[in-house]
Amino acid sequence: MSSKNYSDESLWSSEPVNSVTLADPDALLEGLTKSQRDAVTHEGGPLLIIAGAGSGKTRVLTRRIAYLLATGQARPWEILAITFTNKAADEMRRRVNELVGSDADGMWVSTFHSACLRMLRAHADVLGYARGFTIYDAGEAESTVERIMKEVGLDTKRLSPRSVTSAISAAKNEMQSAKDYAAMHESGDPVRRRVSEIYKLYEERLRNANAMDFDDLLVNAVLLLRADEGVLSSYQRRFRFLLVDEFQDTNGVQNELVTMLAREHRNICVVGDSDQSIYRFRAADVRNILQFAERFPDATTVLLEQNFRSTQTILDAANAVIEKNLSRHPKNLFTEGDQGSKIRLYRAGDEYDEARWVASELQRFRSQHNITWGAMAIFYRTNAQSRVLEEEMIRASVPYRVVSGMRFYERKEIKNALAFARLIVNPRDEVSARRVINEPKRGLGDVAQTKLGTYAAQHNLSFAQAVVFAKEAGLSGKALNGALKFATTLEQLRAMANDLTPREMIDAIVRETGMGDELLDDNSDEARSRLENLGELASAAAQYETLLDFVERMALVAESDHYDSAAGAVSLMTLHVAKGLEFPGVIITGLEETVFPHSRAMNDDQELEEERRLCYVGITRAMSYLSLSHAWSRTRWGAYMDAIPSRFLAEIPPELMEDVSSPPPLRRNIQRDEDGFVGRDSEFAQGRAFGSGAAPPVRSTGAEKLGLKVGERVVHDRYGAGVVESISGENQRARASVLFDEFGSKQLVLSMTPLRRA
Repeated sequence: MSSKNYSDESLWSSEPVNSVTLADPDALLEGLTKSQRDAVTHEGGPLLIIAGAGSGKTRVLTRRIAYLLATGQARPWEILAITFTNKAADEMRRRVNELVGSDADGMWVSTFHSACLRMLRAHADVLGYARGFTIYDAGEAESTVERIMKEVGLDTKRLSPRSVTSAISAAKNEMQSAKDYAAMHESGDPVRRRVSEIYKLYEERLRNANAMDFDDLLVNAVLLLRADEGVLSSYQRRFRFLLVDEFQDTNGVQNELVTMLAREHRNICVVGDSDQSIYRFRAADVRNILQFAERFPDATTVLLEQNFRSTQTILDAANAVIEKNLSRHPKNLFTEGDQGSKIRLYRAGDEYDEARWVASELQRFRSQHNITWGAMAIFYRTNAQSRVLEEEMIRASVPYRVVSGMRFYERKEIKNALAFARLIVNPRDEVSARRVINEPKRGLGDVAQTKLGTYAAQHNLSFAQAVVFAKEAGLSGKALNGALKFATTLEQLRAMANDLTPREMIDAIVRETGMGDELLDDNSDEARSRLENLGELASAAAQYETLLDFVERMALVAESDHYDSAAGAVSLMTLHVAKGLEFPGVIITGLEETVFPHSRAMNDDQELEEERRLCYVGITRAMSYLSLSHAWSRTRWGAYMDAIPSRFLAEIPPELMEDVSSPPPLRRNIQRDEDGFVGRDSEFAQGRAFGSGAAPPVRSTGAEKLGLKVGERVVHDRYGAGVVESISGENQRARASVLFDEFGSKQLVLSMTPLRRA
């Protein structure tokens, strides 16, 4: 294998883009493979590009757009290019601009949500909305549902607002209105009937607030095009070329949207890979890409199989795993690069042994292969697995960062400032008004807000309008003074909005609302940091011409992951977060049955195929060096449980791997000190190499013995809290349907499910 120097992260963290001359279309084809050229030069009609991992799909997509412009087949405003994150859209726009210069101006290059929002802003009146409607994020949608549930007297501990919000979101992704949902479940289980009642009230609340949630942006865009043939026809005529990236991640609503827009011209190009469809829990439907050729029988299919990222050894392992799936487009990744080193496999005694080895493996990457800390990553199936790994990183002095946590736009001070901005744009926004009416403290607690909410409902006013009538609503003393001051502040800010830029408006909000004074008076390190964050928000606002434009963008920006390749630390992340990234050195941990693949996939073929796709995604993130690990025993719910190595390990040809395991360690009891476990040792169940001896038996989780009943609250180690919808079978055959707060309804085999009463 050739020697590579990974000390400069710019060599691997992004693909360089060479500028070419717009006047010479042939220059756009330089350096492309035959398959890539076929995709770029496709003359018209439906085009399906099956782009294997690391096959240069972004390069092909941007070159195709540039080629359409350079050859005169399309003008910029006739192109709509859609991807899934703002970060990806910005990158695509940047690359096209570098290829063709300012001639790219006028194109729509955006996420699904941004494109839909743009349509809805222009034609909101068709659906009965005012143009300045507010967009509720997931947290705001959940708080609205929670308020409704409390108002109608529902116990939010037995049926959580999060589970109801999740069920409503799932319904919208299936284009089911509140009326449709109620009709479907009118004779079903009581939980679903209760959800249908809340769904109806939730939709009424959104309408009254002139607001939409994230799902509504997609659903309402489809409803808009269905409702007004003239609007549909205008967009069909305008967007003569439609290109969609990551098509395997689309849901039913998104698929319907692009199908409607492409129905007339049929110049639709979709790019994706059925083997990388890993977002079923977000309603992504792999059938959209698998059945594309059925919807467009005259479609041309181009297969991109040459990989420009990984060694052949890594690709052979990925190919061997994914070929076991049935629902896929057959392909075989290959590279013209190095064969590469063997994949290293470590069989650990337990998760602490595994973590110690992972730390040593990272240090080996650095010393033997000159890979910087920031060029390495550790992947795991669930967030809970990071704890032991983090402890060992600290102990071994390995710099690390967990790629998750609170994003900039989720911080309290940022959300408060944006709430004021949204209230200026949309005075009917109840969620924003309730968020900041007592921020900073004005004596307007729950009692005062309830009185204002009641008065607003009785007099057909928005919540913010009711504040003006605080005295009539029954407020007095400090609460009355606080309400009137809040109303005056809003009135002053709205008057300023006519003359100030978005940046100046953020400054005014911080100043006039008292947010800035409160933080200055605090004078703590945290308060100073919050002030700096508000300054950064003002800087972000400076890029926009109107406050509406700024508020609109901020509502969508939280989609993208804030991974920073220059962080100078090892990245710890779930396999889902890893999609779209690449690293010279990768370690995938926890390759055990019921961990990865997850326990929920044990009796569900579709779930198992998705887990295998997730494994394929993880393997193909590695560029040069890949290491895998599993533990013969793992602590779950405070007790040791024996484990079986993942079937995915058995699917990798043994000649591709090098077993670097130490002799099986002693099993130790669960008490531990700073160096690991202490206490009485017992013989560790003999863990033999997978396939060459009996592995420790899998123990029941005991959930089948809990005697669960319909309506009970339970907690799952992956899905969190939920409510039991139904129970069937007994003992080892016992199953349960659980409606989880965050992940919707799941079918579970209890004996294999880490479930307990809440």
